[in-house]
Amino acid sequence: MAIPTFFVVGAPKAGTTSLYHYLDQHPAVYMSPIKEPCFFAPEVVDFTPCSRALFEADTAALRAYLDGPMDERRRGIVLEWEQYLKLFKHVRDQTAVGEVSGNYLGSSGAPLAIRSRIPGALLVMMLRDPVDRLFSQYAAARAGGETRGAFLPWVAEQVSAEAARRPPFGPVWTGKYASHLQRYLEYFPRDQVRVYLYDDYARTPGTVLRDLLRFLGVDPDWPVETAHRHNVTRVPRWPMLHQLVGPVRRAIRPLIPARVAARARGWYLTRPRLRPGTEERARVIEIYQEDIRTLETLIQRDLSAWLDPGRSA
Repeated sequence: MAIPTFFVVGAPKAGTTSLYHYLDQHPAVYMSPIKEPCFFAPEVVDFTPCSRALFEADTAALRAYLDGPMDERRRGIVLEWEQYLKLFKHVRDQTAVGEVSGNYLGSSGAPLAIRSRIPGALLVMMLRDPVDRLFSQYAAARAGGETRGAFLPWVAEQVSAEAARRPPFGPVWTGKYASHLQRYLEYFPRDQVRVYLYDDYARTPGTVLRDLLRFLGVDPDWPVETAHRHNVTRVPRWPMLHQLVGPVRRAIRPLIPARVAARARGWYLTRPRLRPGTEERARVIEIYQEDIRTLETLIQRDLSAWLDPGRSA
């Protein structure tokens, strides 16, 4: 039975969904048909009561999917090792076998859990300006009907919730990249960990992708189409209606075919116009500035732009 040779561990809202689809185009790369199986970060199931309810409601359908041909992509959290291995049952002659779970980055237990099962795994991180990434996650929370408040109060709520959570976990915590990178480096040699910056990836995706393919040990010059962006944050056209139908929407989500859901989202959702203001950015930078300075040293990159309150997203 095949097992992964590499993991894209995050960060969420940093282009990893697009990266998943780009890598999936390469004939020597096999990607798990479920993106975000989160096997090595089981704490995500109990992130909220709704998370647990959705996981339990999906159990039977997920099992049927894993026992079937898996000829369509879907989402789902896989917590049993035997089920997790089924994600890779269709690997044939691909030499790079991977999965993408953005929650692995902030998971306190994921590095050790991955090393215990697959010590030779390659780890890939895509790091985005933590303020922009956090704001994008806030916009997604608004789109999902999880909040209707302003950005800074939402951040304060997350900080409070994360302080009470053991192990620490959440959107603000995820942006402390230096801490997470250091934790991975405790369990993996540096030559098994590759860090990319989202700014480089957004500006020259082909260059970043070629370097990544080289890191994974496959042909870096295979032509991969990188024009289409995936999982772009969108907000509902009718927010009040979105709130009212939220419980029904969440209940039927696992039952809707992926292609139908994608068409519906394309019609129903639109790009948000929100951007963090200078004062909002300055307040959130205070949370991250020490971690950013540490990260600069760890990856030997100038990250002063991340500390600029006037920076445009």
